[in-house]
Amino acid sequence: MTRYAAELSYNGALYFGWQVQPDRLSVQEAVEKVLTMLNKHPVAVTGAGRTDSGVHARGQVCSFDMLEEWDEFRLLMALNSNLPEGISAIRLTKVRPDFHARYDAQKREYIYFLWTGKTIYPHIVPFTHWIKGERYDWGIASEACRFLEGEHNFSNFCRASNIPEDPVRRMYRVKLHRRGALIWLRILGSGFLTNMVRIIMGNLELIAKGEREPEWINSLFEAGYDKSFSGRTFPPDGLFLWRIDYGETLWNSHNRTL
Repeated sequence: MTRYAAELSYNGALYFGWQVQPDRLSVQEAVEKVLTMLNKHPVAVTGAGRTDSGVHARGQVCSFDMLEEWDEFRLLMALNSNLPEGISAIRLTKVRPDFHARYDAQKREYIYFLWTGKTIYPHIVPFTHWIKGERYDWGIASEACRFLEGEHNFSNFCRASNIPEDPVRRMYRVKLHRRGALIWLRILGSGFLTNMVRIIMGNLELIAKGEREPEWINSLFEAGYDKSFSGRTFPPDGLFLWRIDYGETLWNSHNRTL
């Protein structure tokens, strides 16, 4: 039995999220079907993060076991030859027997892409959220990002039905960038709650519209805050699971990616 790790990129619009669920095609199920066929025995795949329906991934990492040892490049090519539309394995490597894609991950990075132009290129429509109008000041919204950094209780940034027992997470870096009409939120943290990045975007939108001050973000960390006064949950189309950090060099030198 040999354990492998693979970095996956996928178009989340074609799948109902990462995790296997009844009667709906998920990324995890699609990958497990291919590996089971190659292995000639059921293969369970563990992902580093559970992306929701419609959320994309540039660098999802998964781990799995194969009965026989494969050459890394051969397994990568076999996997890609059989994966369905919208999923690609970018790189693949052998890992230690106790490696776990989820529990060994130290940091996760997400990026949310936002388009603010009066018109939009059709090619980017599936992968950005288009906000029309000129009443936004995203420079002011960027000032609020520093209040999100550090360790906080993010209960008010989570879908109500999915708040965990321990909602405390540490955000290492939260930055809002802009280049022309394209705006993107880049956020690196120890972990994320359900819909967390999309809810953060909704709250930054309120600040950009002038309806809240940047310091208002701090009140969302207080217990008992009325969430009806917070922002909307942004749609999944602009969100990418961008990178998983394991605190070590996981990939071989020949397995570099863009």
